[in-house]
Formats: sequence, structure tokens, C-alpha cells
Amino acid sequence: MGFVRHSFKRQIFVVFLAVTLFLVIFGGILTVQGFQARVVSDYGKMDAQQEELVRERINYVLQKSEDTLDAISKDDVLRNAFFKGRKNSLEIYSSLYEATKEAREFSVVDLYIGSRCMYSTRSGYKSESLPEYYSVLNEAKSSAGKTVYALDPGNATESGTALLIARQIINKDEPGYAVIRIEQNDLKELLGGSLNSRDGFMLTDRHLRPFCMMGATEDGSILSGIRKNLFEGKLYTDGFRSNIYMTELGETGLLSIYVTPPALDETAVRAGYQIIMLLAIISVIVCLIVANRMSNYVSKPIGTLAAGMSRFRNGDFDAKIELEREDEFEELAVGFNKMTTQLKETMEERVAAERKVNETRIEMMQAQLNPHFLYNTLDTIKWVAKANHVPEVATMSASLAGILRTSISQNQFVRLSEEIKLIENYCEIQRIRFDDKFDITIDIPDEVMEAIIPKLILQPIVENAIIHGMDDMEDGHIYVAAIREKKSDGNADLLKISVQDNGKGISDEMMTALNNDDPETLKGHLGLNNVNTIIRLYYGKEYGVIAVRPTEGGTVMIVTLPYSEEIPEREAEAKEPLETD
Repeated sequence: MGFVRHSFKRQIFVVFLAVTLFLVIFGGILTVQGFQARVVSDYGKMDAQQEELVRERINYVLQKSEDTLDAISKDDVLRNAFFKGRKNSLEIYSSLYEATKEAREFSVVDLYIGSRCMYSTRSGYKSESLPEYYSVLNEAKSSAGKTVYALDPGNATESGTALLIARQIINKDEPGYAVIRIEQNDLKELLGGSLNSRDGFMLTDRHLRPFCMMGATEDGSILSGIRKNLFEGKLYTDGFRSNIYMTELGETGLLSIYVTPPALDETAVRAGYQIIMLLAIISVIVCLIVANRMSNYVSKPIGTLAAGMSRFRNGDFDAKIELEREDEFEELAVGFNKMTTQLKETMEERVAAERKVNETRIEMMQAQLNPHFLYNTLDTIKWVAKANHVPEVATMSASLAGILRTSISQNQFVRLSEEIKLIENYCEIQRIRFDDKFDITIDIPDEVMEAIIPKLILQPIVENAIIHGMDDMEDGHIYVAAIREKKSDGNADLLKISVQDNGKGISDEMMTALNNDDPETLKGHLGLNNVNTIIRLYYGKEYGVIAVRPTEGGTVMIVTLPYSEEIPEREAEAKEPLETD
């Protein structure tokens, strides 16, 4: 693959070749298989129609035979012919010919007493005797008046034999039977007009002994293969390319086996795939020619662009690309030239700006008041106030020092416990200012205190509760609580912090503006607006601050954050570690 990646021309060739070969081979195979499936489907429908036509002919023969046996069973003259005594032969034959008129066109009908043929529709002589305790007569006797179908035991061969259809008519010491004999040639003549020249047909019993084999099945090889497959427990069609349709003919025990050649032989399918291979070879040659010309047309401007970029990368900021084209490559060249000009101007401006910034930094450092000096000064004021027994000043100095210490820290995130300390320090100062007209309750579990939050997001909310909520109150109260709301759907747990006061309550306009994040209305409340903005910038618009007005009065501000005890990745490289004392 490295050999291809290192050459644009080879890459174009491989892409052209892959796409073309895919279309040719996949499309060709799909076409051949689709054509093959369509032909097989069409031939299958034709085979089914032809097989059904042959089956209808066979069923016609069997039905006419059944009707003939029924007629013999109901004819009193013919029934009396099976008993001893003098008989009028002319009357018997007249009745026999009348009862068998529909079956004589394809069969011979015999009346047997025991194993002897007494009367027959055969011209010239009667049919041969049949063994009474073997084959069709024995089966007819056992079937108690039902029609049986069997082979003629006298002249059975591998290619078939006559089909005997028999029924016991009289049950006595020497029973009477009616036997319809259908010879192979009669069956072939009857079915010949409904069989295609390339098809084959077999009529067998349930043991696959043939009565008749026609067309492609006459050599017996297909029947032998079917027997072998069934003996070995396989599908009867296993190993055959021909289509074989085997159908049981009702309850007769006879099997109709229709055989047709495959819709497409291997030669036709092989020719289709050979055409696909030829098209694939032609495609490779065409791809070579087209890819070579296309790569030359495309790679030349790309090479010019690459050379210009290389000069610029090596420090030649005056590098320009000239292309005499009217397409996207010309736009790229024009864009590159504009970019190098702008970059050169920008770099010159940046050098000048950096020089100015460095000068300003020096001036700011000379005039800067060190915040640590202010922090140390407040600490000194605290100890002087304690020494002179002025606790209010000491308390305010200590609390202000704690707030200042947090605010000047470079860390953007703190633990919830640190934010709570900052609130307590802030409230200490405000209680002195408001002469203890309010108090504060902190109700936060210890395990939640380890949560990481952006610093200085609770102080503005508490300040808003004191300044705006408790104006002119003598017994104000602030209640701060926090919970960890666990999620069972795979989403991150939530940290919810509530700040509730019993003041005069938030206005409808302010509550709507905060809950709908209306920046225009929140302009006058910089603290709340900043808190909401910081939270949404860090975590997304689904988090932030909402206001609720409880029924008992006052205001509840609810801050919602994702719960985490880890510093966000973008702050993980902060210079100062999170303070825990």
C-alpha cells in the first residue's frame, strides 16, 4: 500500500480500477445470476404446468378406472356371473361392455373367480391366470372391497410392467374380482401428446417399482439414482442437475415422477462468466489509459501548488503560484497567494504588537499592586483589631482575607467545601453590616462536599438573596442545601445546590428572564447573569440556574451541575493545586 500512497498517479489508477472492476464484475455477476434466476423461474412455471397436465391425464385414467369398478360392483348381471350355475354369456358380456365403455379405450377389463379369468374385454382370448395368494388379488382380498393398485407379476421387467387396478366384487369361498389391466404402451400412447421431447416421466408404486418409463427416464438411471438417494437418507433430488418433481397420486400408492432438463446448462453459464472476465481485462486496459491522462491533467497543477507551499514553508514569504487555468485549481492558487500576503502582513503586525505588549507589561509590572501585599495587610489589620479588642474589625478582616485569597487564586474550579467557606466568610461580613438581621444554615452531606464546581458561583446568589430579598427584614434566614441526584439511565449524576431565603420574593419578570436565559433582562443583575453564563459555557445549556417561588414566600435559586470529583481536563494543568484547608 505504501507503493500506491507515494504516487498520486498510482492512487488515481487504483481508484479507477477498483470502481470499474467492481461495477463490471459485480454488475456482470448480478446480471448473469439475475438472468439465470429469471430463466429458472420461468422454466419452473412451465415445468409445473406440464407436470400438472401429465398428472391430470393419469388422474383421468385412475378416475375412469374407479368409475368402471363402481359400475361393475353395482351391475347385478355381472355380480351373478361370479356364482355357479348356468349363465347367459351374451347377457354377461353385454353388461361387461356397457360397464367398461369408458375404460376400454386405454385398458383391458377382466373378471376373475379365484385365480381364473372367466370374462374379459380382450379380443380373441382371455387374460392369463393370476396367483390368488400373490400380488394384486391377495391385496384386493385383504382390502375388503377397496381398490388396489399393483404390478402385473407375470411380465414385470426393469423398464416397467402393466398396471393392475383390482377390487374384490364378491366375497365367498372362491372370491370374485374385477381387474383393470393398463399396459405400458397404452400409458405411453395416452401421455405421449402431453410430454415434451426433452422431458421424462415415470409412474411407479410407493416402492419405486416402475409401471411406465418415458422419454429421458427410459434408461432407468434416474430411477436408480432416486432409489440410491432415498436408501442413503438423502433428498431424492441430490446429485441431479435435472429438475425432478415427485407427486403422490392421492391414496392410490402410486407416484408420478416428472423429469425436466435444467433451464440453463453449464456451457451457457460458463460463457456468461467468460464475458465478464473479458470485460474486466478490457476495463484494466482502459483504466490504465484514462488514469494516466487524468493524473497528468490533475497532478501538474497539484505539483505547482505543492512546490509553492514548500517554498513558503521554508521561509520564502514572497512565494507566489501562477496557474493558467479556469477551474478550482486557479481558485486555490489565488487563495494561496492572498493567504501568503495576509500572513506576511499579519506576522509583521504581530511582531509590532508583541513589542508593544512587552513594553506595556513592563509598565504594568512597575505600577502593579501586589494582591499578596493586600492579603498580608488585611491579616495584619485582623491581629491589630484583636489586640485592641475590636472583634468586628477582626472578623471582617479575616473573612475578607479568605474571600480575597479565593478570588486571586489562579484555579477556576474549587471543591464545594471551599465555596461554602467563602459564603460563610461573606455572610460574616454582611451580618456585621446588617447588624445580625439574618442568619444562614448550611445543610450539605459530607460526601457531597468533595464535588468540583466553578469558583464564585454561589456567592453572587447569596449576595442577591441578602441585598434584594431581605431588604427591611429583621429576622431574615438563608438556607443552603445540596444533593447528589443519581441517574440509572447511564447519564452523569447531577449536583443540585439550592439557596433559599424568606425574603420578599423574586419578581415574575426576573424569574421568567432567569429561567428562559434572557440576557437583555438580566443585564441589571450582573452576578446572576455571570453565574448562569459560566455554568452553561463550561457544561452546556441543559445546566444552569433557575428560580422558584415557594408557596410560603421567599425565593429558591437552584443551581444544577454535572456531579464530578475530578478537575475538568481543560483546567488540569493549572499552576496552583486545589486547596483543601
